[in-house]
Amino acid sequence: MATELMNFIYATMYKRVNDPDSPYWLPTVLKDVRTTDGHTLNPLNVDTWDIGELDGAEGKAIGDTIASAWWIFVGSAFDDAKDRGVPDLPDNLDPFTSQRDADRPYPSLSLTSVTVDGLANASVGELQRLTPTENGYRGTIRVTTAAYDTHGWQKQITVKGTYSLVQHVVVIDDPGDGSGGDDLKPPTKVVVNGLEGVEWPRQEIEGHGQFAVAAQDLAFDVVLCAEATGTGADRTPLLTIESITVASQPTFHLDEKSLTIEGSTIDEATLDIWKQAAADAFNAPDAGQALTAKLVATLADPSFRDQFSSTVTTQLVKALDGVLGAVLKGSLPSDDSGFPPKYGLLDVYLFDRLRASVNDAGSGFYPPSVVLGASDPTLEPYRLGDIDLGSYKVGVATADLSFKEGSIKGISNVLIPVKDAALTDGGIGVTLRFGQLPGDAKVPGPPLTITGTGVVSFPDAAAAPATAPERAAASDDDTIEGDITVTINQPSATAALSFSGRDADELTIGLDALTLAIATKDLQVTIKLKEPSPFEQIIQQVLNKDEVKQKIIDGVQSTGDTHRTDIAKELTDNARTVIRTKLEG
Repeated sequence: MATELMNFIYATMYKRVNDPDSPYWLPTVLKDVRTTDGHTLNPLNVDTWDIGELDGAEGKAIGDTIASAWWIFVGSAFDDAKDRGVPDLPDNLDPFTSQRDADRPYPSLSLTSVTVDGLANASVGELQRLTPTENGYRGTIRVTTAAYDTHGWQKQITVKGTYSLVQHVVVIDDPGDGSGGDDLKPPTKVVVNGLEGVEWPRQEIEGHGQFAVAAQDLAFDVVLCAEATGTGADRTPLLTIESITVASQPTFHLDEKSLTIEGSTIDEATLDIWKQAAADAFNAPDAGQALTAKLVATLADPSFRDQFSSTVTTQLVKALDGVLGAVLKGSLPSDDSGFPPKYGLLDVYLFDRLRASVNDAGSGFYPPSVVLGASDPTLEPYRLGDIDLGSYKVGVATADLSFKEGSIKGISNVLIPVKDAALTDGGIGVTLRFGQLPGDAKVPGPPLTITGTGVVSFPDAAAAPATAPERAAASDDDTIEGDITVTINQPSATAALSFSGRDADELTIGLDALTLAIATKDLQVTIKLKEPSPFEQIIQQVLNKDEVKQKIIDGVQSTGDTHRTDIAKELTDNARTVIRTKLEG
């Protein structure tokens, strides 16, 4: 299938999606994304993200830190109980120590009232792994966040909210040998009561507060499917976000000045220890990976994916309508049989949009407008130059006929009806129909005519016209001149167009073939000699011979072949200008 077209469209939009001055700039498009249930992307608000347990060496270290802080709190509670005269207390706590609970050895972190700012500040990368599907194409796009530091954006994502850090701890009998570490002991069987705020020998303790972290180098791989939906004249384009996965693990930086912590077992003596444990928790790789996973899962939820799909579809329709003109529902061309199999449903849909555009008088691709806008060469009128018509009997003499400074008028009266455009293996084949514009109810549109100077030259001066009127019409060098007009009835031409270029700014249109489809019977030649002469009728009869008219057709064809490259450049320049202007908004 024609993946070149999809790559071309993506490359064209890629530059604009990443251009802050474009109406398609991605941060501008994404910042207003809102799900049907009211959630926004900028900012993204989440009620709860359960980060889960932080295991491994970092989790052990954090748990040990919290256990040591708790033991300080237990010591303070014990001293207070002693002062209050609580009975049955041991003499001191030297026989005991604290440790992480063997049943729940790792700390767990959860976030609530989370606000994520900056996700809309994104750019896109190249289209990767483009493959055909049943109704279109599927490809992968790398979306990089924190892409810009202008227009009010910062090159980071900020995540703020409240957190809860939980650790299960126990009192154990102190082995007295400094052992511990991974060899977690069961809780002591000694019962101690009366310590305020302490659940002896096993307790779940928590610290909570405010946090703020900044994320950098976060990127997603987005699988995007482009299709044409519907049937016949009611088809429309559809972009669907099929999946969102993390492409790179970001780095998270905790703003420790913003970190607060409090809890029932946290006091002035343990505040700094707890705060360090909380900071270590946020900086732990497990926390970063879990936070990233939660973020991706939120964005990949159907509520957001559906809204992303709707947003990018809207942008595609906006671009197509801008460049090709809007199409009323039910008015899209749909006679699409017989196209080469390499073109899929989406390719054909886009081609039909183009066919509709060239038949829209308000479009930048409307053939009359393109012709009138051409300047190198000018196509209205189109200069033919000189055409040698050959030697013929004019009366009793042999004369050389030529057509000097020929010029075609009416080329701008041309249309390409929908039925006369088709996809080909090499690009697009079209039939140009001239004289199609109706003008008004009384005056038809201009026909296709060729005008110029007809020259009849008699090589043998002795055989030149001898009568007085004939001599009056002849010049000193035995030539007769007059104004020729060639009227062509319902002319047409076929053209083969090819397309190349990475994007619209590099688009090159090739005019691989341009062939006139004109029969000699459809030409009517008239000549008006510069001086009145009965010889005029004889010359006109000669000019209307099929072989002479074929010479005229061949001369026009030859000139067109000579200028095909220049005409193709005019088509290229027009297309580039139209696309660029329309996409600039």
